[in-house]
Amino acid sequence: MHLAYFSPLNPQPSGISDYSEELLPYLAVHAEIDLFVDGFCPSNPKTTTQFKWFDYHSDPSGLDRLPNYDAVIYHMGNDHRYHAGIFDTLRKQPGIVVFHDFALQDFFLGLARVRGDLELYLAEVSACHGKRERIRAEEHLLRGSVPPQVAA
Repeated sequence: MHLAYFSPLNPQPSGISDYSEELLPYLAVHAEIDLFVDGFCPSNPKTTTQFKWFDYHSDPSGLDRLPNYDAVIYHMGNDHRYHAGIFDTLRKQPGIVVFHDFALQDFFLGLARVRGDLELYLAEVSACHGKRERIRAEEHLLRGSVPPQVAA
């Protein structure tokens, strides 16, 4: 089995980075795994010597090979800095998504702010909680405050 594996890895300071680096050697016993990273070089020598890795931020053409894998695994967490590229890719290429957080409010709000498109966040609030909660979130954002859904 040949797997494409998307996840933060060290040096990105994330519990998901540590989780993936602990899990990968066990998965490698049963599968050939290629790592896909978003704009950084993995820092763990064990990881870089045991696995091929592709920086799809620097070279997006690496994503063209995804249909050739038996499965694509995406690790999603709540920090937009480490998961935005993963999120963008999984919306284009089906795969198995491992959610590491119960709610992704911080992810969507952070991503919307960085991209200057609050509709990203508001559409998610609407899809998950309905029109009334979207209006409530939008009112808070217009006042410059944090939407109450983020604290929930």
